[in-house]
Amino acid sequence: MVKTSKFDSAYLRRVNCVKTFCAIREHGRISRSELAEITGLSRATVSETVRELLDREFLCEVGSNTTSRGRPPVQLEVNPLRFYMIAVEVDVGWIAVAITTLVGEVLVQSREELRTMDYEFVLDLCVDTIRRLLKEQRVEHDDVLGIGVAVPGQVDLNRRVVNFAPNLRWRDVSLAEDLEGELHLPVLVSNEAMLSAMAEKWFGIGKDAKVLVYVSVKGGLGCGIVNDRSLLLGVSGSAGEIGHMSIDPNGPICSCGSRGCWEVYSDEQAILARASKALSTSKDSFLFQLRLAENRRLTVEDIVHAANQGDTTASEILKETGWYLGVGIANIVNGLNPDMVILGGHVAKSDLLFAEMTRVVEERSLQIPWERVCLAPTQLGEKVALMGCIALLLDRLLEQPDGRLNADSARVN
Repeated sequence: MVKTSKFDSAYLRRVNCVKTFCAIREHGRISRSELAEITGLSRATVSETVRELLDREFLCEVGSNTTSRGRPPVQLEVNPLRFYMIAVEVDVGWIAVAITTLVGEVLVQSREELRTMDYEFVLDLCVDTIRRLLKEQRVEHDDVLGIGVAVPGQVDLNRRVVNFAPNLRWRDVSLAEDLEGELHLPVLVSNEAMLSAMAEKWFGIGKDAKVLVYVSVKGGLGCGIVNDRSLLLGVSGSAGEIGHMSIDPNGPICSCGSRGCWEVYSDEQAILARASKALSTSKDSFLFQLRLAENRRLTVEDIVHAANQGDTTASEILKETGWYLGVGIANIVNGLNPDMVILGGHVAKSDLLFAEMTRVVEERSLQIPWERVCLAPTQLGEKVALMGCIALLLDRLLEQPDGRLNADSARVN
């Protein structure tokens, strides 16, 4: 959701739609009076908002619960199979596509491995995969409300162009318009970490957080920031590129062209580089034996698994990574004063890394912001960015009077 004026009636209507829809999605079948009590909205506002959502067919009435006296209240629920949404995540070496219902239930999901990130190749694969899944699920084109796409890079939300995705080696690609031209469905494209933050707010452990920061540790290091239910975009839509703050001005060159960025010490490439260096002198490590036996490149998952099994080398690699993550997150805690910071990526599965990270954050944070922040690993796993695509689609769809996206509504004003 993009905030406008505090007293903008359209914005208030939008807020009420989101609040009402989310309450019904989270609580299941519920009456109008219960909605008013949960949301804090007046009964008149609830009735008006529910009527609007019923007209759009986002909700349906499903009968009533029996009561001891009087007329039983009509129950409401999110229309389970009336509309569908498509989520796409593009990352280095793979794409993932999912079809979901309005409540975010994943009906089908497919992951395709890639050997090239050539833009035209990736675009064609996305189109072919979406068409295949729609056909397999027998989902009609008119029942799909839109496509959300997550990419690890900077996105111009007005032009709907991926400005710069260094790890994909993409510059100024019109991903949204190209997908729309092939599939004839509205497309929203946004940064993967931003969408993951939205996923945690809509579907994850951050639903009650006021200021939520999601830190994504993948091929790069990205951050998404949510204030209440509004995604912090910044002036140009690139807010959250905290992975490119310099923590060592004389450090290694980053893919962005600067030196000593937080990302070059903390992302998956940094972890794997650390492992490669360590294994040159740690021949007795389980990781060395694994690489030798299976004759393949190690993954971060391998390192996390080995550390969980007590491997000393793997444990030291993750502890060092946790230290660097802690340094950056302490800056986030001091600078943004969030009440929740959520860590995502394969490293979120490492208790050892998380403990070291937490120790460093506590050590380097100011007392007042530290006392108010909760650090947590994501509970949404590898589907977090996909769920963020669904959250973005729902957020934008609920803004529209007719519940449909078009070229104008797909932009941020």
